[in-house]
Amino acid sequence: MKPDLPHLPYDPEQDRRALRWVLGVPLVILHVLMAGLCFAVYRTEPQGVWDDGAYAGIDAVCLVVLFLGSWAALLTLLPSRRRVLGLWWLAPPLALMFLTVVRAATV
Repeated sequence: MKPDLPHLPYDPEQDRRALRWVLGVPLVILHVLMAGLCFAVYRTEPQGVWDDGAYAGIDAVCLVVLFLGSWAALLTLLPSRRRVLGLWWLAPPLALMFLTVVRAATV
């Protein structure tokens, strides 16, 4: 026979806050990683037109930022996350992807 447990009031807002942490932490990690890589891309300057290594490095890091940004955007657009997090979570990856495309086009 099971003992009678006291009935605790169910608080859906508390579950929502906990779910925001669980779903938001991986996205924040992706956003910080993308921001660091985007900063590195903007700080890297080729020494001249002959510096193929710097150009290749900038292009490679730009592709990595675009890949991570697409993953972050797709994770944000999942229906389970969209209900909890909101659409403003799309702003950081889209902005960083835009900055990366601008840098890749202007190098």
